Amino acid sequence: MIELHAPAKINLTLEVLKRRADGYHTIASVMHTLSLHDTLILTPIPKRRPPIILEVGGFAVPTDERNLIWRALEQVGATAQSGWHVRLIKRIPPQGGLGGGSSDAAAIVRYFMGGQFHKTLPPSGEEGAGEGAEMELLAIARQLGSDVPFFLKGACARVGGRGEQVQPLPALPPFWWVLAQPPDVGVSTAWAYAQLSSRLEALRQARMFAPTETLAAAIRQGAIQTPEQLAPLLHNDFEAVVLDVLEPLQQLRARMESLGAIRVLLCGSGAAQGALCAAQSDAERIASILQSEGYWAVAAQLGL
Repeated sequence: MIELHAPAKINLTLEVLKRRADGYHTIASVMHTLSLHDTLILTPIPKRRPPIILEVGGFAVPTDERNLIWRALEQVGATAQSGWHVRLIKRIPPQGGLGGGSSDAAAIVRYFMGGQFHKTLPPSGEEGAGEGAEMELLAIARQLGSDVPFFLKGACARVGGRGEQVQPLPALPPFWWVLAQPPDVGVSTAWAYAQLSSRLEALRQARMFAPTETLAAAIRQGAIQTPEQLAPLLHNDFEAVVLDVLEPLQQLRARMESLGAIRVLLCGSGAAQGALCAAQSDAERIASILQSEGYWAVAAQLGL
């Protein structure tokens, strides 16, 4: 039996820069993993067809080839000699912008590829750099999803391209957040990017500073030691379109602010929002109140 943990992530900054010829978008982002995580329990079984049995507890997600766990097991060759029973304890909500599916896939790739990614990826993380095992890992990661390269690398990074350019940064202190999402509200990545595409130039002109480069520089300099120092540097381009359209997210944001959050940030392109808190006690109090009001909510730390 194999047990793997797959952490959620939060985009501390997220800038959508331009639409590429291949239909994807170039981004600039500082990402950080969180203590919230999925758990994957894998047990080899006699080879069969289909080769994977995927059982899910927690949030409902597909249990067939649409699930990135299934695709990752096939991509790394794990199904060549054996079938697999996978028990997924799904704590990260789908369509929340927290990267759960990509993290699940990365956990599979990282385990079955023997940690080679950490040994072979150059610091620049630039597309086309290096050969051999490194290129194989990057190719697998990119096929599975844009966030998978980040989850292979870890805790904090400046991410560019369509997600394949991963430049490690020092981890931030374990600040406390409340992650929350209204019931029955999700935001698909494709829909969010479609809403944003027509507004890219206006958003670029409206930026008063370069959020990703500013935050990355501050992290490298060790200049962020308190939540209050981090709060003014948080940024997400998707807030300009997602919050405008979905009133439940506006209501959730107002409630989190009224309960004492230092700053509330949309999580990635999804429906979850993160409330940066001054202390663990504040995060646990706010999460408890939101849960009592019918929201999905958890207190979580920035972490490895």
